Amino acid sequence: MIQYLFLYFARFPKREGVKAMFTNGQSTLGAYQNLIDALDALPDNPLLPEIDNYVYGQDFDELKMRVERLFGSWLYADYGEFQFYETGRGSIGCRQQVAVTVAEKVTDRADMVERMIISDRMLHAINTLYAQLMADSDAGRTPWLDHKPVEEAQIVPFVAPELKSYGWTLLINAQATDSLGTNDLRRALRRQDNPIL
Repeated sequence: MIQYLFLYFARFPKREGVKAMFTNGQSTLGAYQNLIDALDALPDNPLLPEIDNYVYGQDFDELKMRVERLFGSWLYADYGEFQFYETGRGSIGCRQQVAVTVAEKVTDRADMVERMIISDRMLHAINTLYAQLMADSDAGRTPWLDHKPVEEAQIVPFVAPELKSYGWTLLINAQATDSLGTNDLRRALRRQDNPIL
């Protein structure tokens, strides 16, 4: 799921800004090269070509370190805890909070008008991302996200002086029926002969 979301949001920024996250270039983890190959298989044209860079993760300190080295605009996808609930159909649902931020770095000399222009540009970008997310949900291309939660999303201002960045954050409660496959795993484990010792 985490790698799937990484690739989903990697479609939006410029490809070189995504590949810049692979600072080691290679890894003993097989999934590392698999992700590079999956990125190479994505369409050449990013969905938000005005976004230069990509940041993905859960750690604010890592975000800060990466953004400090960036120039221009960036997209940050942050994933949260998983919550399970009964669907009433003999299965379970899974809900996860996902926050997607688009922001642009500003210089120390930027005045209020420049910040307003950047904010307006980033609002257009996050709204385009939101529209794409809804379109993908309508077309059944987001198995991790049912349609209703998409309609209940929020867009909130993102002002981070410590990151020298201004933009907007899209907040989604990503909800879908058993998106982690927990119910299938439970059934498989139930069939095994595991006597209690």
